[in-house]
This record gives sequence, structure tokens and C-alpha cells, in this order.
Amino acid sequence: MSGLSPLRNSTFRRLFAAQSLALIGMGLTTVALALLVYELDPAAAGLVLGGALGLKMVVKMIVAPIAGAFANRFSRRALLAFIDLFRAALVALYPFIDASWQVYVLVAVIAAAEGAFNPIFQATIPDVLPDEEQYTKALSYNRIAFDLENIASPLLAAFFLGFAAFDLLFELNAVAFLVSALLLCIGRLPQPEYGVGTEEPRPFAKITRGLRLYFASRELTGVFTLYFAIAAGSATAIVATVLYVKDGLGLADPQVAYAMAGFGVGSILAALLLPKLLGTLSDLNAMLAGGVTVALALALSVGTPAFDYFVLTWALLGFGTALSMTPVGRVITRAADSSHRAELFAAQYALSHSSWLVLYPLVGFLMGVFAFASAFALLALLALAATAITYFIWRG
Repeated sequence: MSGLSPLRNSTFRRLFAAQSLALIGMGLTTVALALLVYELDPAAAGLVLGGALGLKMVVKMIVAPIAGAFANRFSRRALLAFIDLFRAALVALYPFIDASWQVYVLVAVIAAAEGAFNPIFQATIPDVLPDEEQYTKALSYNRIAFDLENIASPLLAAFFLGFAAFDLLFELNAVAFLVSALLLCIGRLPQPEYGVGTEEPRPFAKITRGLRLYFASRELTGVFTLYFAIAAGSATAIVATVLYVKDGLGLADPQVAYAMAGFGVGSILAALLLPKLLGTLSDLNAMLAGGVTVALALALSVGTPAFDYFVLTWALLGFGTALSMTPVGRVITRAADSSHRAELFAAQYALSHSSWLVLYPLVGFLMGVFAFASAFALLALLALAATAITYFIWRG
């Protein structure tokens, strides 16, 4: 089986299709949510949306370790399908919202469902694809799916908004979750053993076991540190692009989209090259190279570059973030057997979101207080420092 495409595995093919549909659907909801918040209260739209996204990160960080601790008690297939059905019902409620506080409630509940779904889903893939080479390719495909969603969802949203109200985007997302649930119900999923010959720890100890296992591993401790370099790159791309293109260069909305697409193209290129790169580079060296690349791309952004140069720099930024992020699943898979894998993926999910929770507001603050050149320089130093600390952690 080694060397074959993971898409030749029917179970992974279903999982990948389900994930891709859910991602595109959530991308449509992201666009529609911004429009809904603006319609409810144009003056406070930015505050409400920013608060909702911050709340979303906090909820995911809390729920993921809890879900990872108890996931093995239930059938993975049934649990994942149920969460998709639950998300479909929740998203379908968005068009009936008529107050900002309701946005916070619904965003929080959907984030809780997502925080439970993603670690369990990620822990299932290495059990479906035990061959490391196939699993590596699967990680690359998943990275590409995330990047294509960032490009495809806004384009699809623009198409549907050309002839329908934004409420339609929420309903399309609900349909995507329903189809995803159907795909997950077809066939079987590997199920790790639960509670065989071991004493069940107390609930708090069980919930925190994933975090304790995570930080007991030197490699995973380094991953946590490196994620601050990764978050410096991705948060800058999300927060700073529109500000730099429109305020710094005086360009229009299409150029913002082109710059974001450049970031996505760089990320996809890294995902495509990684299976071959990891044949010659270790996971850790590839991830360090990604951190250095993020710092380099941010440093190259200093000096108010022209738009074409900026797009190329953003492509390098996307390349670096994907180079660091994609091998993480391999590191986690080697760190634990199947029975504890969901807990480790849940810990990784929560900890990675903590880095974005810090970096999103930090990037916004730096862009608001400093000139673009100074802000990019400070973020480059942060990414380089995080990468250097990771190096020393891994080298012991």
C-alpha cells in the first residue's frame, strides 16, 4: 500500500469528501455571518464580529480537551455524524437571529461542536491510514482542502449573493453538514479500545491527561512554541492584508482578494511538495524551516513593497506556515498509540488556538499603533524568536 494515494482508500475518500464539504459550507457561513452582523447593527459590526470570533477561539480551547478525553467511549462514526447533524440544525437557525447577543450564543455553541469534531476526526485519519507515507499525503491533502476553502468559499458566496439574500448561504452550509453526516454514516471507522485493563482516572485527571501527555513530549512542547511563529504568519495574513492593500497601497477590494489568494497558493505549493521533502528532511527540520520562512517573509514585507512584490511575499508567507503546520499530525501520531491519540490531537487543537487567540489581537494592535514597516519587523522578530526557542527545546 505504501506510495499509493490515500484517496484509493475508500474510507479516507469518504472522510476527505465530508471534511471538504463541511469546510466549504463553513466558509459560506463566515461570509454570511459578517453580513448578518452588519445588518443587525452597522455601527457595532466590527466589535460584535471580533468579539464573536474571540469567543469562538476560547470555546474551542475549553471543549477540545473534554471531547478528546471521552471520545473513545463512543462510536466514532456515530459521534462524528451526530455532531454534523447538530451543526446543520444550528447553522439553519442563523436566518432567524434578530439581536447581537443571539449571534454570540449561536457562535459559541457551534464552536463547541467544532471543538469536539475536529480532534476526533484528526485522530481517526492515522488509524484509517497506518502507512506513514500515505498518512503524510493525507495531511497534505487536508492542508490543500483548507487552502482551497479559503479561495473557493468567497467565490461561491459572491456567486450566490448575485441572485439571492445572504440567508441562503447559511442554508447551503446546513445542507453541506447533512451530506457530510451521510458520508460519515456509510461504512465503518476504526475504533480504538477503551478501558482495557486500566483504571479509569477521575474526570479532571482524564480531561487534563492529553495536556500532560503533550507537555511530557519534548517534540510536542516544541510544536506548541512553534505555533506562535505559525500564528504570526497566518494572523498577519488574515488581519493585515486588507489594511496594507487598501490603506498602505491605496488599492481596491479585488487586490485584497488577490493578495489573500497569493497566501493560499503558497500554502498549497508547500502541501504538494511536502511528501517528497519529508523523504529527505525530518519532520522537525521541515517545521523549523517553515518557521524561518515565515520570519523571512514578514521581514521582506518591511519597506512598503509594491503590490506585485507583496503578493509574492505573501505566497512565501503561506508556504512557510504550511511547511510548519502540515507535519504536526505525524509528530502527534508517533507520540501516542491509538487509545490516547484523540486526547493528544485535542490538546494540540486547544493549544494551537491559544496561539491564534494571542496573535489575532496582537497583530491588530501592532497594525493600529505602528507603521506597517515597524509592525511587520516586530512580527518577523516574534516568529524568529519562537522558531529559535523551538530549536533549543527539540535539541534538548
